[in-house]
Amino acid sequence: MLPINTLKKEIPELINFKEHTFEPYNKMALNFLLEFSEKLKENKLIYKYPDLFHLIFWTKHKFNQLYNIKKNNLKLGRGIIFHLCPSNVPTNFIYSFFFGLISGNSNIVKIPSKNFKQKEIILNTLKNLFKKKKFRMFKNSNIFIQYDDKLLTEKISSICDGRLIWGGDKKINEVSKIWTPERSIDLKFADRYSFSIFDVKKMKSLSKLDLLKVIKKFYIDSYSFGQAACNSPHFIFWIGKNDKILKNKFWSLLNKTVSLKEFNNKDMFNKYAKLLEDIVYNKNFMKINKFSNKIYVINVKKKVKNIENIRGINGTFYQLNCPNLNSLNNYITKKCQTVSYYGFKKNHLEIFIKKNKPIGIDRIVPIGKSLDIDFYWDGYNCIEELSRYIRIE
Repeated sequence: MLPINTLKKEIPELINFKEHTFEPYNKMALNFLLEFSEKLKENKLIYKYPDLFHLIFWTKHKFNQLYNIKKNNLKLGRGIIFHLCPSNVPTNFIYSFFFGLISGNSNIVKIPSKNFKQKEIILNTLKNLFKKKKFRMFKNSNIFIQYDDKLLTEKISSICDGRLIWGGDKKINEVSKIWTPERSIDLKFADRYSFSIFDVKKMKSLSKLDLLKVIKKFYIDSYSFGQAACNSPHFIFWIGKNDKILKNKFWSLLNKTVSLKEFNNKDMFNKYAKLLEDIVYNKNFMKINKFSNKIYVINVKKKVKNIENIRGINGTFYQLNCPNLNSLNNYITKKCQTVSYYGFKKNHLEIFIKKNKPIGIDRIVPIGKSLDIDFYWDGYNCIEELSRYIRIE
């Protein structure tokens, strides 16, 4: 284990770093959350980026939700939390940071190496908040660092009390082999898969205006990260009697909704290349419907297995009809994370879970809520996991 003072000599960003722990849901941390939301809102560029717009509402909502929560004053953060964030999602690192901050920890956050504009906006917002006298402690106890040297991951891991590891299975396995102090914990957010379910009967009963509202919510879930996030839907299950007219209407209206979204040439090339690869290697496809370059819809055979291996990008969707909710269980694997739904009552979904006991699924949310990251994530209660109880008898 490297002493932190030795590590400071090797990593300039750590020179002024000071470890501070405090109780979860600390008022200062929650006020930081609120002021971050307000400061970010002042930036006019946010309207170009739906993920930043969503971040504003998320931070404000979490402040309102948590400010008056009952606190356990004999509970503190674990210490230093090391966040290894994915390179393909621009805003994941700030959510991961808030997980560590709200649970009472100091944080070292490895940010994406890609030049996302969202990343720049977020870091500038944080920089301005850290200048405030009341948040000075957070400035010295939270570091955002960008690097490509794997040796630095080993060195930082040697001083941390916990790690949040986000990414594909290969990355998770590689990082998990790196030594950490004996009492350090890992929360592993590995590769996951998500899909949407629609009740055919309820969808058919919607007016065009109400159907458009559902479609716009589905658009947010699907296109915000180009389907790259673990909670982005790839598969759509239509529950009930097969209705080709309804499906065609749904995709046609989505096509109009997505028409204003801009894709670069690389996105379109990758999408087309992925489709060609699927056609060659996957024998489960029946028909491919191209509504435009922005929407491909592939009908899939009912006997398909391992749907987590069938991934869409930038508006490629796979669809299948199921006669009832219970038949959905045939397609659920351990990699399944989020199921977004429309037309089902909550108690019906609870009955489905209790009756079928699916081996996957960590969250079931209404359409439009797939990307709403929460402190309960991938089956973890992150605040509980990242803090420690002090017991007095």
